[in-house]
Amino acid sequence: MESAKRMRAAMSNEEDTTSQGSAGGGVAASSGVVAVAVAAAATEGDDMAVVAADDQMGSAETEDHIQRILVAIDNYTRQVSEMLDAGRALFKDLAADFEERLCSIHRERLERWEEEIRELRARDAANEQARALLHNAQLHLLHTIRD
Repeated sequence: MESAKRMRAAMSNEEDTTSQGSAGGGVAASSGVVAVAVAAAATEGDDMAVVAADDQMGSAETEDHIQRILVAIDNYTRQVSEMLDAGRALFKDLAADFEERLCSIHRERLERWEEEIRELRARDAANEQARALLHNAQLHLLHTIRD
C-alpha cells in the first residue's frame, strides 16, 4: 500500500515537472520515477529490482543513442557550413567571371557601335563631297546652257 502511494506521488511529481515545459524537467521526473521504482523494489522484492536495473540500462542506452544523434548533428552542421563556404567561394568566383564577361561584352558592343558611327561619318563625308561635286556640276551645266 505504501509503495502505491509512493508511485502516485512520483506520478504527480512527474506531471508537475513536465508541465513546466523544459526538457530537463521531463528527464528529472523520469529519474524520479526510476528512484521511486527502485525504492518500491526494495520493499517489494527482487523482481522489481531487476526491472529497475533494466530501466537504468535502457536509460544508458538512450543516452548513448542521444549522444550518437548529437554527434551526427554536429557532423551534419559542419558539412552544411563547409558546403556554404564552398558555395560562397564558388558564387564569388562565378560573380567575378560574370562581371568580367559582361564588361567585356559591353566593351565589344560599344566598340562596334563606335566603329559604326565612324563608318557613318565617313560615308556622310563622302556623300557630302559627292553632293557638292554634283551640285557644282549642275550649276556649271546650267550656266553652260544659258550662255
